[in-house]
Amino acid sequence: MKQSTKDVALRTGIYVRVSTDEQVQEGYSIRAQTDKLKQYALLKDWQIYDIYADEGISGKNIVDRPAINRLIDDINDGKVNNVLVFKVDRLTRSTKNLLELVELFEECNCAFNSLTESIDTDTPSGRMFLKIIGIFAEFERENLVSRLKLGFERKAKEGYTLANSIMSYGYSREKGQKVQTILPGEARIVKEIFEMYVNENKSMCGIARSLNERKIPTKKNAVSWNTGTLKGVLTNPTYIGKVRYAIADENRYFETDGHHERIVSDELYNLAQEKIANIPKYSRTKKPRDSNYYCGVLVCDYCGGKFTTHNYKVKSGEDKTSYRCANNASFKTSDVTCKSPSIIHDKLETAFVDYIKNINDLTELEDVTIENKNTIKAKETQEYIKSCEKKLETLNMRKKKIMEQYVSEELTFEEYKVMLGVFDEKFDMLTAELQKARLEMPSENEPAEIVKSDIIASMKENWDYLSNNEKMTFLQRFVKRIHVKVEKTLGKANIVNIEKLEFNSVVETEVKRTSVLSRLKGLQGR
Repeated sequence: MKQSTKDVALRTGIYVRVSTDEQVQEGYSIRAQTDKLKQYALLKDWQIYDIYADEGISGKNIVDRPAINRLIDDINDGKVNNVLVFKVDRLTRSTKNLLELVELFEECNCAFNSLTESIDTDTPSGRMFLKIIGIFAEFERENLVSRLKLGFERKAKEGYTLANSIMSYGYSREKGQKVQTILPGEARIVKEIFEMYVNENKSMCGIARSLNERKIPTKKNAVSWNTGTLKGVLTNPTYIGKVRYAIADENRYFETDGHHERIVSDELYNLAQEKIANIPKYSRTKKPRDSNYYCGVLVCDYCGGKFTTHNYKVKSGEDKTSYRCANNASFKTSDVTCKSPSIIHDKLETAFVDYIKNINDLTELEDVTIENKNTIKAKETQEYIKSCEKKLETLNMRKKKIMEQYVSEELTFEEYKVMLGVFDEKFDMLTAELQKARLEMPSENEPAEIVKSDIIASMKENWDYLSNNEKMTFLQRFVKRIHVKVEKTLGKANIVNIEKLEFNSVVETEVKRTSVLSRLKGLQGR
């Protein structure tokens, strides 16, 4: 918990409470507590945000105390980041409430201090106190979790599903019901999935494509069937009348007979499990090759779809690469049909080089000019930072002065709050300006900045000299999309045109020099 008061005075909420019996027997008057706590806050150089007083109210609970509830609201809103009490039992006499309040302080980064017990979270002993309280809170939470787990496990063993938000596809359970019931429409799809997979020998990918083409919605009412969702259905024992528990923990996982009605037979379900178990365990994912350096940035100008890569060998045995729109009718993966033909890598490279060489009116910035600008900016920013820091120091002194006047009762609390509000507004504004200036302060070793024109100018001059790996790194770092239009002509080769080049957002404004651009610069002498 961050509680240092070296840079910013803590906004302190003073909480005082006394019941009628305590005031008579022990002399814990509201005025006596408040005066001592105000003096202590002045000594610690803390800013008093407000006084929260519950008079003549027991500390057995929090609900019936308006002042402490107002304090909690101000902590949650970030108005108070330090709580000061005369004794811990002024805050609450309930251990449960104390644990909850300490947890609130931790979550909201709010310090806690007790004058009588010398609990100050700016000291090791104060932090140890909160840690001890936290240990008890964690112990209580773990006990609660353990009890919940036991309750869930017992419910599952009794044959009742634990699904709360999303039921298995094919089932529903109304609020207040213990047993899930079949949804006839979804149940029919479940049976169809098992039939297609086992009896018709269709793949999961083929089943997903079929369901998507028919616009069959998933449980979340979206047309997004895929192999993952299909496998989830085919391996779900709910459909043979079972209830499962702890799916993600193989050591605690178990299945038991449920009270709900089954959808498929044991025989059909077991055949599906056997087929799934015999699926070869290998990955079809291909890593990008250096020769495919346009992979991931090509966009079809016809349909907006992405281009995928296709690697093949020619008769000579040489590896070749082509790019094709994923929405092309011959290997379509969506409802969109695209007329774009494939592109041979070499033709795309020629089109790209022609495109960047024909971009005109781009001038390269001189490094020395940029460095001079950075030096001037650094000097001006440093002077502004010093000015802000001096103004903040003056404001802190004035805030401390009105605090002293309030404690000595030269000012009423209302007058103090008004004056403090004015100073706080100026303080927050100056702090924000100071933070912004520090972030904008150029580093002494900061490299020169470049803009989009630098990148394109370097590309025009040096693209042909880069290796495939450097080209791929450059495109992934700076280029967002390359819009391509491929036109098929009768009896002639396809015509490839680069329609537009989009840069990543960081390039649209300014970026730092990278190893790739350094490489581009270094290649100019070749």
